Amino acid sequence: MTPRYAELTVCWGSSERTVRRLAKEVWPTPAMESSLSWELPLPAHFEAVAELVTEESLAESVVCRPDPERHLAAIAKYAGAGYDHVCVHQVGPDQAGFVRFYEREIFPRLGTRASAA
Repeated sequence: MTPRYAELTVCWGSSERTVRRLAKEVWPTPAMESSLSWELPLPAHFEAVAELVTEESLAESVVCRPDPERHLAAIAKYAGAGYDHVCVHQVGPDQAGFVRFYEREIFPRLGTRASAA
């Protein structure tokens, strides 16, 4: 069987309010209409569209919470759709904290081998 891969974008941190703001600042793409990401001709156009993104709309497609249940639910959604590999894309700056969080809170509850690369 061919492996099926998915990418889950998260912005992990200790405060939901802080990571929502941070996700909007550094990774607004998920809240944009999909074709905008590759059809805008200039960076200035992309920046103008990014200004229209709200924290609320971004949080609909990016897990912006320190709650392990939200991360596990998002991974389970991909698994339920038939994906057997989920790449978790952390867009926040605290990469070490994110990895420790996944090692402590997420990987043990997945019941499968997980790797952090």
